[in-house]
Amino acid sequence: MRYTLIINSRNNPSNQSRLEDAIYAVAEKNPALRSRMDLRYTEYAGHARDIALEVDSRFGGSAAVVACGGDGTMHEIASALAFRKTPVIAVPFGTGNDFVKTVNPEWKKWSFEDYLTGLDDVHYRLIDLIRADSFDLLGNFIPVWSSFFNNVASIGLDTKVQANAKAMVAMKDTAFVRNTAYVRSALKAIFSERTNRFRYSLELEDGRVVEGESDKYTLMSICNAKYYGDGFTPAPEAVIDDGFADVCVVDDVSTLKALSLILKYRSGKHVGKDGIHMYKATSGVIKSCDPSMQLPGNFDGEDFFGTTLRFEVCPGALKLGVFSPKN
Repeated sequence: MRYTLIINSRNNPSNQSRLEDAIYAVAEKNPALRSRMDLRYTEYAGHARDIALEVDSRFGGSAAVVACGGDGTMHEIASALAFRKTPVIAVPFGTGNDFVKTVNPEWKKWSFEDYLTGLDDVHYRLIDLIRADSFDLLGNFIPVWSSFFNNVASIGLDTKVQANAKAMVAMKDTAFVRNTAYVRSALKAIFSERTNRFRYSLELEDGRVVEGESDKYTLMSICNAKYYGDGFTPAPEAVIDDGFADVCVVDDVSTLKALSLILKYRSGKHVGKDGIHMYKATSGVIKSCDPSMQLPGNFDGEDFFGTTLRFEVCPGALKLGVFSPKN
């Protein structure tokens, strides 16, 4: 198997250096493996997607794409390779690496060299993707804000939190800022406007349709995997190949209630608490209740907008390489 490493060139310089050291170590210890690695550095927004499509067109599934980036890089590649033969392997090279936390819970014990030397021992499995389509007030489809996603899409407060966290990192990209930006942004957001007006309708795993009883919510997360926002756990029971999305809806709660929920939401202990609604769904529709206000949302960290969002789970849509556990 050949491997095309798609490396996010905008990542932290220390990570870049560590990855390059790992590649050099592979060349020293296993030159045959290194000879089967192609290195491609991203040069512009969306370049990871373009490279993934190029690899699929050229090799037709006989090569694997290795996503050397964070959740945004993995999102670009996964959405490009939906329903294609080429597999993708995720190497945690970003800030949050939330998708990797689901597929490799022991990821922090692995060095970049461990990941690269373990490529030939990867086993492949088909996992679900979720398709999200955005529409404007007149019902027109908005391609630029529609996509497959592999991790989590969210609407409401957490999208605002993420935007503020990204701004913090952009202003000062240090390890401390990267590791604390989401939590600091979340605490700040609790004391600002939290209400988001939308209605939702979900088709559940048993075929029933459920509709929200209100039109005011704090947030809604549509989860294929368990984590987002640098370790927050909206869907602690999510499984990436069960054919369902784990949907978490948080009611419009008071500041005091929000403060009590945030730590539970981070650790995945919010399930069953007052103001929390959990569903397993195959599809759904979310509509803004204010025609002049689009839904603020993101999928896998990429922002989207629209008056209406429709989503549907696509079982077995992506071939994912999973690293074997370390002995």
